[in-house]
Amino acid sequence: MTGLQKYLHILAMLLALCCVPASTWAHSGGDHPLINAAGRGDLSQVKALLAAKVDVNDDAGRGITALMVASQNGHHSIVQALLAAKANVNIKTRNGDTPLIAATQNGHEEVVQLLKKAGAR
Repeated sequence: MTGLQKYLHILAMLLALCCVPASTWAHSGGDHPLINAAGRGDLSQVKALLAAKVDVNDDAGRGITALMVASQNGHHSIVQALLAAKANVNIKTRNGDTPLIAATQNGHEEVVQLLKKAGAR
């Protein structure tokens, strides 16, 4: 693929995204892109999805939210972004775990302090 072809391909993809409502591509295929991006540590994708107004407290039907997986994995910047977007800091999984418990169990002290500052119990 030549340089021009690459740019045209990228342009076509961007135009396709712009013609579809954000809520459609953000939740395509029954997937949970915010939870996935938070778990991967993909801050730019998390910010893009939050800007597209995805549900910050979507729990994938299991009580597992983006804040839960970001806390569990120690993704400090993502935890900050999710809290700024009004993520429920005290949400519980079906087992009763919270983001604070997940961060504590995995030794992510900076995230623990951030969650406590946001009111985690």
